[in-house]
Amino acid sequence: MSNRNHDALDEPLDDYLIDKSKGNDSGNYRRNAKRVLERWKDWTSDERSTYTFTALDVDDLEAYARHLKRRTNESDGLAASSARKYFDYVRAYLSWCQRREYLTDNPAAKARPTDALPDDDQRSEHSQQLWSPAQRNAIMEFVNERAYEAIDEQGGDALAEARDRAFVATIAYSGVRGGEILRDRNDDRRDGVRWKDVDLDAGTMHVLEKGSQEYRKTGVPKQAVSALDRWQTVFDPPSEEWPVFPTLHAPSLASAVEDALDAAGNDESEIEAMRGDATALELCYAEDIAPPALTTAGGRSLMKRLSKAADVPDLDTDDGEYLELHGGRRGAGDTLVREKGWEQAQKHLLHADPKTTMEAYSHISAEETAEEAGEAFDEADQ
Repeated sequence: MSNRNHDALDEPLDDYLIDKSKGNDSGNYRRNAKRVLERWKDWTSDERSTYTFTALDVDDLEAYARHLKRRTNESDGLAASSARKYFDYVRAYLSWCQRREYLTDNPAAKARPTDALPDDDQRSEHSQQLWSPAQRNAIMEFVNERAYEAIDEQGGDALAEARDRAFVATIAYSGVRGGEILRDRNDDRRDGVRWKDVDLDAGTMHVLEKGSQEYRKTGVPKQAVSALDRWQTVFDPPSEEWPVFPTLHAPSLASAVEDALDAAGNDESEIEAMRGDATALELCYAEDIAPPALTTAGGRSLMKRLSKAADVPDLDTDDGEYLELHGGRRGAGDTLVREKGWEQAQKHLLHADPKTTMEAYSHISAEETAEEAGEAFDEADQ
């Protein structure tokens, strides 16, 4: 064992986070890990008087697990899944430290701390929103009609309506996550899917998959391909480097144009002259400046507006409910499991492990079991 075991618990934290930045971990992961690990270090120091790796043992980690469990019992406390996630951050950090000889073994990986954690409420996954077929039909009928009318009236100027239809169709049918096709301000790698990543003829899209953190091709069903094809015709991007779902927010476009023109060596007066009476989007076309992609926050805001306008059934929009982005993915998976089986759903959703699919849609198994049991009792009673 090296002398590192006498180091403070947070001594290698910066190096750990730097290593994460070199791998496939997202900016969100690094930010959340830093926050959780700093709080864990403070709690361990304050509550256990444990400051160094050499003093850290399984008792400290068991006490921390119980601390997290107590927080789940508070009225405004943690969800059980969040408590377990916090512990996962600590366990991952200590595993990294063990490999670099700060520890002889990882006390967070022992059974006692794990057993002290709150049970992960599997029902929370099943209570997540899922777009029902009726809800999917309602939102698609609305955005389709809205796009048809706008294109009839405005032609190529119906950008927002055509984009929104393509976006909703992609979420509803392809099973992708919003973060896989939109821009994430907290992760430089997630800059929005580009037209070069989409093959409409093959019905595929290349995305940075959230689960594996790897670039993978996912299938795009014909319903989404049709909407994307019409959107591409209306949008007419001059380059495949342009985002499939750009922001149409005027201030964001103006800022992007000014930054691009400035980076190209234009001074303030030249930029002002170039802008003239042209809109920021017109300058994007004229100078081939790729507009920023719609952000994940922008995507959620868009779905709130569309959900309210579409009068989606079983949705209390007055109380803040809306068709959530992940609900579209879960709805697509639910339909595939019911109509095509577990294997097809697993492939479409890019789940590496079939268990993930089965756990996410175990409510279907329960429904099927109940139906089969009912039939069996009917037969027996007859």
